[in-house]
Amino acid sequence: MKLDPHLLDSARTAQPAHPLDFVLLSTEQTFLRAGETLSQAVGHLHGLRADFARLEAALGPARTGRFLELTTDTGSQATALADEFARFEGAARALRAAVGAMRSEVTDLMATIRAISIVKLQARIIGNMLTSSRQRVEAFTGGLTRMAAEAADLVAEVDEAMVEIAAETDAMDAEAAHLSQTLREVVLPSLAAIGATASGVQSDRHRLAQGNEALARRTDEIFGAVSQLILALQAGDSARQRFEHVRYLTSDALATAGDDPALQGLLLDLGIGQSEGTLRHLTTDLDAATRSFLDLQGRAAAAIGSARSLYLEGPRRGGSAIHTMADQAETVVAGLSRCGEHLRNLAAYAARVAGHLDTIRHHEERMRRIEDLVRLFGLNAVIVCAKLGQEGRALQEISRQLRDLTQVSAAVFTRLHGRLEKTQDCASVIGTEAVASLELEMRRVASDARAIREILEEADRVHGETGHAFGKVGRILTASLDTAAGLMSGYRRNLGSVHVFIEQTARRRDALPPPGPIEPGTPAEAILSAARAIYTVPDERHIHDRILAAAGSGAAGTEPVTAQPEPAPAEDDLADIFF
Repeated sequence: MKLDPHLLDSARTAQPAHPLDFVLLSTEQTFLRAGETLSQAVGHLHGLRADFARLEAALGPARTGRFLELTTDTGSQATALADEFARFEGAARALRAAVGAMRSEVTDLMATIRAISIVKLQARIIGNMLTSSRQRVEAFTGGLTRMAAEAADLVAEVDEAMVEIAAETDAMDAEAAHLSQTLREVVLPSLAAIGATASGVQSDRHRLAQGNEALARRTDEIFGAVSQLILALQAGDSARQRFEHVRYLTSDALATAGDDPALQGLLLDLGIGQSEGTLRHLTTDLDAATRSFLDLQGRAAAAIGSARSLYLEGPRRGGSAIHTMADQAETVVAGLSRCGEHLRNLAAYAARVAGHLDTIRHHEERMRRIEDLVRLFGLNAVIVCAKLGQEGRALQEISRQLRDLTQVSAAVFTRLHGRLEKTQDCASVIGTEAVASLELEMRRVASDARAIREILEEADRVHGETGHAFGKVGRILTASLDTAAGLMSGYRRNLGSVHVFIEQTARRRDALPPPGPIEPGTPAEAILSAARAIYTVPDERHIHDRILAAAGSGAAGTEPVTAQPEPAPAEDDLADIFF
């Protein structure tokens, strides 16, 4: 055993005045250091309870129930997400169809405006050929020219808006394709994989929870056993006190005996008897402590082996499924984040389409006005023809074409108005309802996927932290037990000096005559009574009384004792032996 350096220095410099001084120092140092070493281990074991509690919470019923609820919903979430996207695709197809129909009506409008321009040219040619009423014809053709120019400007603006709408819808198609690809190739397969592996992952989580619970129970048992061992080591203080009493009997009390050889012999008998009794009880305590150390070392080794299986080998066997699901949940979150970007772009394109459609709607008044002007010029052509008489026959064809164009333009403008309203409705559905519904469903799925990932990552993180903490505590516990066991083993060897002391004292006793009766009221009786009064455990008093009875003493303050087993210390007597 390696003693405290301070103890060795004290032993070298103090030159103890009594042979038991070294054993007294060794007793105090050994049991004190062993108790302190084990107390540190107990503190770490107590702190480990918080780690076990956190892991129990991470793997407990509440988190398990939430995990099962989330993973069970993945199938319905995938279906709901696919349905929402199908509705979105339907709205997108409706918008494309409405834009195409509107494009067709704008094409017809452009053809009508071109026909008006042709009629305008024909009217001007005919007007130049007339010789009479030239001014009236020029006024008619001039108005027709201005109307044709205004109609051409209107059609150019509408056509420009339609070109922008076509570009925006093409961009929407591209974003929708990216959105569809991400959903169908990334998000939905990952959701399906989470649902398919949920039972296996839950089995791994359940295995970890059971292992953690069993290891926590085993750690609590070790905590209790170490605590009991620390209490048992307090017997060292009782041994120290008993050795001090022996030193008193064989030094201070012996010095007061003066030249009374009978009293001297009796005090040496008491010293020998108390030394042997102390060794007997101390040997029993050391044997019990040794058994406790061996038991605790076995328990600690078993617990460390279980911890290694739970925290190191277990994750390698089953942790891959947990990590895989966590990665799949992260894939869902990341995929839906990209889908969100596509949706925001789609909403922006739909808003711009709606803006261009509003621009076309703002031209509806001008369209109605041109429609009215075509009708008016058709009537004017009839009037001019009637006033010109024979010369007006040339304008009759112009009048008929304008009447036909009046009907055509009215039909085109009416259909365009209807197409415009329908296209605006389709753009509004995409920009508000379809995008919002799909985005809402995506947020719900992403939130649940994040919750799954957080539950798995929390358990994995706490599991790792607990494994690290247990590994540290296991090393401290093993080292503490080894240190304390080494101290006890070394102390047992140091007790050899007590046997030497007993042999030396026995030789001194042999040189003295046998003890005689101790008369009451004598100094010898007072010395023995004072010695008996300093004892702290019943066994000391029992040994004292037995030796005095064997010597035939009738000293006051003692009671004759018959041969009987030595009584065990009462529980209340332990209160007197704390450091």
